[in-house]
Amino acid sequence: MKSFFSSIAYTLGLFFILSCNVYSPLNSNNSDLDKLEEAQKCLKDSDYACAINQYKNLSDATLKNQKLCQAYLSKGGVTLSVLVKEINQSSSKMLSGLARALAPWDAQKSEDLDYAKTYCVDYSADGSSEDLGVLFKTLAVISHCSIRVAKANLFQATSNGGACNQTLLANGTLDATDIAINSNGKIADGAPGMCSEDVDACGVDLTSVTESQLTSSGFDKLAGALHNLPTGYNNSDTDKIRAAIRGTF
Repeated sequence: MKSFFSSIAYTLGLFFILSCNVYSPLNSNNSDLDKLEEAQKCLKDSDYACAINQYKNLSDATLKNQKLCQAYLSKGGVTLSVLVKEINQSSSKMLSGLARALAPWDAQKSEDLDYAKTYCVDYSADGSSEDLGVLFKTLAVISHCSIRVAKANLFQATSNGGACNQTLLANGTLDATDIAINSNGKIADGAPGMCSEDVDACGVDLTSVTESQLTSSGFDKLAGALHNLPTGYNNSDTDKIRAAIRGTF
């Protein structure tokens, strides 16, 4: 069984350390190497936009997806400390813990994690990514869901498919009642909750990875966290998915 911490440290903790010797074989003219070195300089200044621009120009498609996946995860707030604290556990509370760590929601953070999901899923689809692809995809889809859970402290709805409006009840503390007052996940006038498009996005995210994929790749704690989620997240019923998300608090 892989050490989850060592996997995270290797794949994300070393994200900012790019070795010339590692990347020099990529191509004969070192054009990708030059871009990686420039991206490293950008990251030393915490200039994600600069690094992302370099990564987008990489000629190696697999490497480009991997680096953009990592960059957008980090830019969106999924840092090494957050990963170790919130994801390194086989607990149903992982989802709410990550949502709280990513709070408060803002449009830029949400957009960054949208991009992270796109590039991480593309990287995972490449057969050469193997276990790292499974890990990155899982981190991306969980984060993509979690930022939408965090949004429920600021934006809520009173009906499925209804308008997602800024709430006047936001208190800066994300809790179960932000997702839904009722434990069955139903929302209505006087009992607002997590907006349906965000709930449904979480349903798609959480069903896009499986326990067996995670277990076979050696990520038992992530598999355990998925296993321990309240029943209902893998459902087409928005209220049941919302109730399952509420149950992670």
